[in-house]
Amino acid sequence: MASLPELRRVLRLPTIVSTSAGLAFAAVNFLAVIQVADLVAGDSAWLAIVTAGVLCLLAAGVFGELNAVLPSAAGIRLWTRQGISDGFSLVFTLLYLTTILAVIAADSFILAQAVQAGIPAIPGIIWIVLFLSLALWANLRGVKIAGRVQDATTFVLLGSLTLIAVAAIVHVHHPWHTPFAPGGGYLQAVALGVFVFVGFEWVTPLAEEVTDSRLMPRGMFMGIGLIAIAFGLFSLAATHLLPPNALTSSLVPQLLVGRAAFGEFGFWWMLAITVITAGTTFNGSFVSASRLLYALARERSLPTWFAALNDRFVPMRALYVLFGASVVLAVLVFATGDYRVLINAGAALEAVMYVVAAWAVIGLRRRQPAAERSFKLPFGIVLPIVTIVVFLVLAVGAATSPSGTAGPVPWVLVLLLVIALLSFLYVRLYVPRLRVRRQRPPA
Repeated sequence: MASLPELRRVLRLPTIVSTSAGLAFAAVNFLAVIQVADLVAGDSAWLAIVTAGVLCLLAAGVFGELNAVLPSAAGIRLWTRQGISDGFSLVFTLLYLTTILAVIAADSFILAQAVQAGIPAIPGIIWIVLFLSLALWANLRGVKIAGRVQDATTFVLLGSLTLIAVAAIVHVHHPWHTPFAPGGGYLQAVALGVFVFVGFEWVTPLAEEVTDSRLMPRGMFMGIGLIAIAFGLFSLAATHLLPPNALTSSLVPQLLVGRAAFGEFGFWWMLAITVITAGTTFNGSFVSASRLLYALARERSLPTWFAALNDRFVPMRALYVLFGASVVLAVLVFATGDYRVLINAGAALEAVMYVVAAWAVIGLRRRQPAAERSFKLPFGIVLPIVTIVVFLVLAVGAATSPSGTAGPVPWVLVLLLVIALLSFLYVRLYVPRLRVRRQRPPA
């Protein structure tokens, strides 16, 4: 049987940092920040966001150790298979892929709302398709091109958001209220703040294209730090300029903050920042998810059709499928407006992902104690256990959060159960057929 093509090791630390931070930097994060501020009722939201970032460092450490012992494009699939079990691993990996699509679709909706606010003559769905198409084109040009796009968009985005936040704080001389004394909803605010960082670990499917596996945990830690700084400062600026209740009713609060600080110039500046988030989220998601699909096809858990690489060593067919699925979901969300279901479902799956990753760390330490690890969490299994407890609580909270959809039906739980059932049926009924074909001798 002919061997499948392999990826190339060309990525360095800046691209790991930009991919980790860029994947977490979505337009929906602006909504999350305002909701955090509303929960603490004042300008101490930055404390909740920083606390959430510290919790995410726990998860980053877990992923760093997993990547150190088993660096692979298969990422979560390989770790959970060897640390837990094969059947559970494959079902969960397919669930994990749906998280990426959910974030793309929800972020597409917010992006459309923002662009329509500035250019109402052009329907938002046209912009969505355009940005997704640009992300597809950049990825098809090769991982180096996609990485350069990710570097440029992420660092411009982080720098611009930080600059406008600092400028707004300095420019507008409003009195501070309780910047160091959060209100009674602090724990809930931290739980919501964690999801500002969701997606930082999606960089791990690039493990086979990194020049040194030790760069992966460093990149994730740095990415989380940059997100904490940028959104912490944005929360300070937003609550310094406007009361949270003036922002919570808007789907594009960042535009209101920009206008309050610098008038029309600020409005367009924040709109530009929002547009750039499309580049980081869409481009980075395509890079990571396509490598995971490629890895699943390489092990014959998906049809080998997905493993085809173009002349730039890019899994092109996986990219085409991701692009098509993203457009379909984005159109559905745009037509219905029910983006909260996807956000809460994605948040719940991400929190469960962190729980499962910590579980896999414990399993791999038991099963492969002598394996070489370029990075290892200290204090034995204490930190993995803390990670499991913290994110299990947050997962339950996200899964049971109001979805915004009318009626008493818990649509988030319904969606998660449907996806889990479909994934289970695929693994139970179709994957065995693929593996039987693998064992057949060529005709």
